[in-house]
Amino acid sequence: MTTPITRNTAMRLASEAFVPYGCKVRSHEADDSFSLTVHDLQGQVVLSIENIQSTQYANPLRLAGVIGQARADLQRQGRNLDPWAMPFIPDPEVLPEAPPVY
Repeated sequence: MTTPITRNTAMRLASEAFVPYGCKVRSHEADDSFSLTVHDLQGQVVLSIENIQSTQYANPLRLAGVIGQARADLQRQGRNLDPWAMPFIPDPEVLPEAPPVY
């Protein structure tokens, strides 16, 4: 089991995943989703994902898949991206308990 990611955290992670290109994210309050648009260095839109639902971003593995697919699409277009990996997000349910300090 993984720790659910909040929309704000997912938006931050997505915005950092497309360097050196710019990525704008927009929150959609009505359905707890967000969208992202990636711009090239001249400001032209090179990728747009209109709706990333909470079922896609709350699970870190699913969010990594969404971002990974988007990055792969850009790379197939011949666009070079800086390396990126989904950060480790610990699950508090499986963290070992600290022994008591006496």
